[in-house]
Amino acid sequence: MRLIAQDCHQLEHQKGSHGFVVAGAGRAAVIDPGLAFGFDGVIAELRAGEATTGPITDIVLTHYDADHAQVARRLQEALGATVWIGSADAEVVRGRIRPKTRLRRALRRIARVRLPDGVRELTGAGEIFPGLAYFPTPGHTPGHYAYQWRGVLFTGDAARVSADGTLRDFYAPLIDDRPVAARTVRLLADRIRAGSVEWVCSGHSPIARTPARTP
Repeated sequence: MRLIAQDCHQLEHQKGSHGFVVAGAGRAAVIDPGLAFGFDGVIAELRAGEATTGPITDIVLTHYDADHAQVARRLQEALGATVWIGSADAEVVRGRIRPKTRLRRALRRIARVRLPDGVRELTGAGEIFPGLAYFPTPGHTPGHYAYQWRGVLFTGDAARVSADGTLRDFYAPLIDDRPVAARTVRLLADRIRAGSVEWVCSGHSPIARTPARTP
């Protein structure tokens, strides 16, 4: 794992998207652990890092896409951790909510995600554990969530992130609801401008330091 900030690391061996680990208050969470075929690398990396992070207690998903969430069920079985996902995205995985675009419907069929037993569904805003906050950021998917650990913001695929920490809309064909997604980008930008965010960690863009904190 690569250190980003205090008690916050980036996974280096997962497949699909970027994944992260935060630890504190006697808990440790892996955020977006990626595709199923990356299991061996992720589990080895997490176990090697236990001396630093402690055992993983939580698996936290920004959204249901396979490149972020597919390995969560197998990790849960191996680690005994609790899995968290937005309620609306859980309903998409169960087939009770239909993605709005043809491409998103096709992707869900091609790359299946299975929810583990006992998955915890997020609504509103709150904390996974003390210091790890969550809040809704819909648009890319209906139940997309972002997370913040101290000065580190995890945006998933709610936005693309430029090298200077500014945000742009995600790739249009992969957005479930474009007007909602545009509002989410503005919400995240406002959060960054408010000054509590030092680092922005997204699903696919390089980690960026925010403009207010760039030397």
